[in-house]
Amino acid sequence: MKPQRVAVAGDDLPVAIAAVKRAGLQLVQRDPQAVLCHGGDGTLLRAEREWPGVPKVPARIASRARLCPDHQLEAVLRRLGDGALSRDELPLLVAQVGAWRLEALNDIVLRNDNAATAVRLVARTAAGESGEITGDGVVCATPFGSTGYFRSVARSIVEDGFGVAFSNSTEPVEPVRLSPGESIEIEIRRGPAELVRDNDPRSVNLRDGSRVRIALGDRTAVVLGLDALGCQRCRKADGSSFNPH
Repeated sequence: MKPQRVAVAGDDLPVAIAAVKRAGLQLVQRDPQAVLCHGGDGTLLRAEREWPGVPKVPARIASRARLCPDHQLEAVLRRLGDGALSRDELPLLVAQVGAWRLEALNDIVLRNDNAATAVRLVARTAAGESGEITGDGVVCATPFGSTGYFRSVARSIVEDGFGVAFSNSTEPVEPVRLSPGESIEIEIRRGPAELVRDNDPRSVNLRDGSRVRIALGDRTAVVLGLDALGCQRCRKADGSSFNPH
């Protein structure tokens, strides 16, 4: 497939729009065949919420980085038009609580609503039920998202399925790795707590007795040219390397 109808998301949009037009691609706002994500990981996450199921094309902003020749914006768009970008399908996490259903590309986080009080919860998987865990909450992450907040809690990443880490618990709790097809249910014994996904500023309030089921969903996020986000030949404006996903 060679996408020709392209929407644009992110920052420095005049630069991105001009580049799309120079590449001979059609700039659209509705029914795109691909979405150019001009920015970083956060732009990709927002674009997946706005255009679920449409292939995303990440491209870092040249004014903020020293990009290698392969990942200059013009080069990325040329390869998009030629159908030469690599294709990755990234699993999405799904959290269900009551009538709410949240999808996430990076992570789903359940945390205390009030920083002055801890959350008490119980986690259930096919392997059994935990005892009551007291702490700041839980981080569930996909392999793509596990290099972020999850790694800061678990001190490790996830290669397959999804991971569950317990944040700042009063007693040590080992992270849990769950395979595709497995799920975890988290019950709030004492809240209040909130449920968030990725970088979405909106949240779901959870009260005592709330139960959240988290698993990998059936849908995936299609990313064309994912290597643009983790390229170690590209550098940040200060010369430091990007954190590879």
